[in-house]
Amino acid sequence: MLDIVRPLTLDDAVDELLAPIDRSDCGPEVLRALRLKARHLSRQVHPQSRSSGLPPAVRAFLIESGDFTPEEFAETEERVARGELREAEHRTSLETIAASYGESEVAERLGLDLGEVRDRKRAGKLYAFDAAGVTVYPRWQFTEQTGDGLLPHLAHVLTSLIDDWDPASVQGFMTVPKDDLSYRGEWQTPIQWLLRGASPRRIDVILEGEQWR
Repeated sequence: MLDIVRPLTLDDAVDELLAPIDRSDCGPEVLRALRLKARHLSRQVHPQSRSSGLPPAVRAFLIESGDFTPEEFAETEERVARGELREAEHRTSLETIAASYGESEVAERLGLDLGEVRDRKRAGKLYAFDAAGVTVYPRWQFTEQTGDGLLPHLAHVLTSLIDDWDPASVQGFMTVPKDDLSYRGEWQTPIQWLLRGASPRRIDVILEGEQWR
């Protein structure tokens, strides 16, 4: 587990953050993005107090409302104090970057030049995000099972995604099985659903429901 006390150097802190991240399949651009992002996150690490920072009246309300028992609230405060929530957020952010391709890799996979890749991104035909100044493209949208190398109905799905979702939320949605996407009694991920040739409309319905949560 990541120590909340800053190591002696920034490079040490970066190494600590990256240690649990699987980088075995990462290309040069993604490795650079990971290191830059880890440096940015490391600068945010600072010792935290053992309090959640909530006013006593708010703490009492949360307990009295039944949202937390006193024991659960104390445990949550302890986790915050140990930096576990911050650590989990940082790991998720870095893992999302690691599960991506750089622009050069995308261009090679799709047989395009860099300008064409960027044009597709701007047109909403590819999903990408900024990782500390490096543009990366999550792997979930690419496949070797189609002629163009992309997930079927990708552009349609991208227009349906919830606007304020971060890249980790998008990846989680696309890669986690859904009970509304069932085939032969088994839940499927949106990726599996689309690769099977099913309509993206069912995914639209799920996303419309997510907007109201």
